Parts: sequence; C-alpha cells; structure tokens
Amino acid sequence: GFEELETPTSAPTTYASWPTTDDAYVALTADDIGLEQQRLIHNVQDLTEVESHVARQLLQEMKWNYEAVAELYYEDTEKLLSKAGVAVSEAATAKKVMRTDSGLKLGDDGGFTCQVCYDTFESGEEMAANVREFVACGHAMCKSCWFQQLKTKILDEGASVRIACPGFSMVDGKVVRCNIILDERFVHKLLKEVQASGDEPDAERTLKRYQKQLNDNYVNNNNLIKWCPATDCASAVRIKDAFDKNSFCTDVACSDAHTWCFICMDEPHAPADCKMVKDWRKKCAEDSATCCWLVQFTKDCPECKIAINKDGGCNHMHCKQCDHHFCWVCLGHFEHTTYAHTCNKFVEDDTSTASASRTALQRYTHYFDRFTNHAKSRELESKLREATLSKMEKMQDEGNKTWLDVQFMKQATAQLIEARQILQWTYVTGFYEPAWLSKNIFDMNQAELECATEKLSNMLESEDIMKWCNEGERVEMINQTIQVQTRLKRLFGALEAWKRGEEDAKGKQDAAGPSASDISSMAVDEAVNAKASADAERAGSRSGDKTVAMAPAGAGSADEKASNNGKRPLKKEKR
Repeated sequence: GFEELETPTSAPTTYASWPTTDDAYVALTADDIGLEQQRLIHNVQDLTEVESHVARQLLQEMKWNYEAVAELYYEDTEKLLSKAGVAVSEAATAKKVMRTDSGLKLGDDGGFTCQVCYDTFESGEEMAANVREFVACGHAMCKSCWFQQLKTKILDEGASVRIACPGFSMVDGKVVRCNIILDERFVHKLLKEVQASGDEPDAERTLKRYQKQLNDNYVNNNNLIKWCPATDCASAVRIKDAFDKNSFCTDVACSDAHTWCFICMDEPHAPADCKMVKDWRKKCAEDSATCCWLVQFTKDCPECKIAINKDGGCNHMHCKQCDHHFCWVCLGHFEHTTYAHTCNKFVEDDTSTASASRTALQRYTHYFDRFTNHAKSRELESKLREATLSKMEKMQDEGNKTWLDVQFMKQATAQLIEARQILQWTYVTGFYEPAWLSKNIFDMNQAELECATEKLSNMLESEDIMKWCNEGERVEMINQTIQVQTRLKRLFGALEAWKRGEEDAKGKQDAAGPSASDISSMAVDEAVNAKASADAERAGSRSGDKTVAMAPAGAGSADEKASNNGKRPLKKEKR
C-alpha cells in the first residue's frame, strides 16, 4: 500500500526536469586532476617530442589548452618556446662568458663561488653536495640559495608556475638576467633533496604548496572545473555538456559529499538564481539590522509618514516635522490640550494609510523572517541526523527490526533537510518576484510544500520512537516523505515551465522582429516628424517673403541668445 523509497545518496536530489547527476557533472579527486594533467602532457609530448616537464610548461603558458599549443607550435615553434620560458635568449646562452667574466667556475680545481651568497666550495665533494646547476641555462648556485628563491616565490608570492631562474650573465660588461623558467622536474627534485637533508624546516610545506599550486593552475585555467569551496577539501567538480547553467539545478556535489552551486560557489539555492542570492546577501548584510530595529522600535507619523522612535513612557507623540499630535498605540489623533483620548476599542487597520517606505520595510522583514526561520530550522534538523541514527539503532534492538526496515527514518530526515533548504530560498525568489513568476500559483505551491514539510518534521521529532515500529505508522511516515518529494516536483516543474515559457516567448519575439504595436508606434512617430518638418519648411518660406516671426522666449540658437543677452529678438519692420 506504499511506495518504497530509493536508497539515499550523498548527491542532491534531482528531478525529471533537471539533468541527472551522471550526465551533468563528475566529481574529481586530487589524483584525478593529476591524471588529467598527465594525459594532456602526453598529448603535447606526442606532438612536439619534448620532455614531460617542458610539455607542462607549454601547457601552463597556453592555459592548458592543447589546441592553442598545437596551433602556435605549427605556426611559430620558437615563439611558443620563448613565450613559455623554455627557449634561452642569446645573452643567456653565453655560458662561457658567464663562467669566465663572472669568476664562477664549476667542476674544476679552482672551486665554485655562489653568485648570490658568495659562499665558496673548494673540493669536488663540497660542490657535489651543495651546488646545483639548472641545465637549461647553465646557471649554478648553492642549494640554500636555490631553496630561498623557491620558498619566497611559492610561499610568499604564490608563483609556482613561472619561477624564473635568479641567475645572471655578464655580457660586454653588462648584467643580463636569465629569462628561463624553472621546470617542474628541477624544482621538485631540489625541494625533495632539501627536505631529506632536514636543514630547512619549511621544505616540506614548500613542496606541498608547490604541488597544490600546480593543480590550482590547471583548475583555475579551466572554466569547466572548480575546486570545492568547503574548508580543507581537496576535491573538484567538472561539469559536462549536459550541465545547464540556466536551470534551477546548478548545485553539484564533490567526492566528499559537499554540495554547492557551481556558478556562484555559494550553497545550493534553488529556486533562487545566483543574482538573486548575491543581491539578497548584500541586502541582508546592509539592511537587516536596521530594518528590524525600525520595525520594532519606530512607527510612521500618520500625516508626514516620517519614522518616529518612542523614547519615553507617554503614548502622546508630537511630530516635530509636521507638528501633528497622535497616539503611539493606535496612531489616531491625540487631543493634547485635554488629553481626552482613548483607543481601547478594536478597530480594523486601514492599510491604505501606511506609507510606501513602511510597506516596503514590512515586506522585506516578512520575507527575511521566514528565510531565517527556515535556515535556523535546517541547522537544527541537521543535528537530527545523529539523533535519527540512535533512534534507528533503538528500533533495531528493542523493536526487533532489521537494518533495512528502519532506513525510512534516514531517508525522511534527508528529505526534510532538503525541503527546508529549498523553502528557505523560495522566499528570496518571492521577494524579488521575477517577471516570469506566476506569483499566486507559486505562493500556493510554496504553502503546500511548507505544510507537508512541517508535518514530516513533527513526525521525526516525536518522542515515541517505538511507535514507528508498527507497520501502519511506518507507512504513514514513508507516505509523508513521498508527499514532500511530490510537492518539490510540482514546485520545480512549475518554475521550470514558467521560466522556459518566457525564454521561448522572448526568442520568438526576437526572431519575428518588432510587433504590430511597435510598428504602429514607429509609423505614428514618423508621421508626426514628417508633419513637423513640413510645417517648418512652410514657415521658413513665408518668412522669406514677408516677415520674420517673433521667436518664443528661450528659443533660437546659442549664438542668437548670446548676442541678445537672453532677450527676445526684435521683430523686423516691413519694407
């Protein structure tokens, strides 16, 4: 007599009008992102026959766009290599000049002097243990100077992708800075060596940050991939072609089950769109405290509608702006000379007397209060998950139920939390009231969903846990959970239909061109302009034969006004 629910998943519920989870996006771990990078690197290697670290540099320079790398490679290979910092400039390739003119010697009995810290390493063993050369340009420094350069760039500047070699060459007596970018292989190897030596405590942190920033570079340059915004989450999400950015379902779930909107990186906010959410957040941050205070502690003067705050015990209010005397309780006229005023009798409120600003204020607080109420309920009911698990265990132990028999409690809790979240954001949609929204039907569906949600919440908060072991009570909760799902489907189905209908109508109108009313208006405007031009020509022809008409005040060109000092021009006499 009831419908069995499907096993709940960590991904958000999707409906028939929404893209399915499998078709819309795919969750990626940090390892998945690394594999995607390696696949692109191998493709570039097959194309250019360069080493993997060079292929990575080419892809990083071209924003990980393989097609852009291939196009520039066939068009101008040297330009591509130079742009990526792989090709060496003519000055930087003068290794012999660098090593003789600067006094730096590597691998001979003369020892080696670091051109940064000027430490000298005499023996070959010292040089082998402490000096590292970047083969691409031939510059060599001690490991400590290399590490300090990398640490500064990675930890302080966050520039893991384009770290230039700090070396320089002496060419014709001038210092020429190196233009070569340190590749991944060299940086990774050097940081691993420093970390293994234990001489630098920041080596491990620098290496982890470097690896993370390499992945960040790949994700940040790909419009189809975004990191999960949850704290300390290293997962990402890639959207597919089926992902509809104009749909209400823009929320995704990462591999750690964190849900968020892929477009604005906020929490899931269907049915409100991202612009509504942004405007609502801003309005709440700026106006909520002020609006709540005004509603609670001020009233509008019945005459001039200015907000007045009562700071005393007397109910006799005197507006300083319009000199009106009124009662704080009923807002009626207060006879301040005799104080013969009573308002103990109930009189229906005349809403037409409320000012526009007060009405707007009350409207905002109406939606804000309900928005925050559902948000708080959702927070409290999120704690219900743990309580539900303990209830399920109790039902299994004391009610002689199997694990499968009590899963309806877990499913009902998940459905309740989702319904609360959607109800929360329906009030934002209702507040901004987009043009496509059928407000009356929307309010009705919202009320039905709210009623079904409250009933389900009341069931889950029942203290009598064991009654849900009865088959009839169990079926009742399952049916109530299904009812909440049905209400959600109806609400989103209506919203999708209204929005799609407006987009289709707008598309048809743009394709058909101007409407009949627009054409009629343009024809009327053209006729009026034509008549005005004809009248002007006739007036000009008459003025040439007889007289020049007196211009009205303020008319005429700027030169005429200046010459007459703003006075009306005199009428010429007839000859």
